[in-house]
Amino acid sequence: MESDAFDYLDAPVQRVTGADIPMPYAQNLETHSLPTVDHIVDSALRVLYKKA
Repeated sequence: MESDAFDYLDAPVQRVTGADIPMPYAQNLETHSLPTVDHIVDSALRVLYKKA
């Protein structure tokens, strides 16, 4: 996506992904390895140049 539309982007691409670890089986560890709503919102605001 970024390479085809690079000239049209106003900000660099921001990836919002889980932690760079193998996916744990334990539910409490799985919860900590996935992006949270706050992390997603903060990343979106950062790309939009808004204050978090």
